[in-house]
Amino acid sequence: MKRLSFLLVFTPMAWTFAWAEDVPWQARLEYIEACSCELFCPCYFNDHATHQGTGEHKCNFNNVFRVARGKHGDHDLTGMKVWLSGDLGADWATKAQADWLVATFEPSASKEQKDAMMAILGKIYPVKWAKVDMDTSDITWKISPDGKTAYAKLANGKGEVKLTRFGGANADKPSLLNNVRYFAATWNSPFELYYSEHYYKGFGKSYQLHHANGFTITVEATSDGKRVPTVKKTD
Repeated sequence: MKRLSFLLVFTPMAWTFAWAEDVPWQARLEYIEACSCELFCPCYFNDHATHQGTGEHKCNFNNVFRVARGKHGDHDLTGMKVWLSGDLGADWATKAQADWLVATFEPSASKEQKDAMMAILGKIYPVKWAKVDMDTSDITWKISPDGKTAYAKLANGKGEVKLTRFGGANADKPSLLNNVRYFAATWNSPFELYYSEHYYKGFGKSYQLHHANGFTITVEATSDGKRVPTVKKTD
């Protein structure tokens, strides 16, 4: 087994993530996501976010995902749940710089799994963060069987996300946004649109959003640019 060394590199402007040696990796992530934009994120079609109609070019977010299938080198990531809170700021699209990030892992996650997951996230979100903090908490993640609601919560009380599906012309079916890429993902499903109620309070940050943007989405990222292989069910 190769031993990998994870480095958190400080530059005068930003924090970024680097690995001492490359290994094959893949991840299929199922997201419950909420941010401070109006429905739907203008930053997917422009070079900046818009904070709930205020004109501020920032994006406070709570992105909560579980790993449906994942591996980084010899480290299995399947089953992990991760909570990302932060602010993309005004320069993520123009200068590849973002303001701050808190990554919360469950207590069961090993150091190697955390390092591997952060390395993969650095590929999905190819920006430099001015500040990065790490935290630990149990994480609730669930989507209702009918898909009309989604819910996530940090057991330490620092964050919560409630999504209510956008009704559209037919309230019994999801409203989908197709042919739009999720950041630097290898592949992603259509965005399923929701309204969000969410907050985060921790590490000196505090925000609470009402009737804001939200969505669920499945994202794949791989080192070889190919789709994550599906697992065939056996009787």
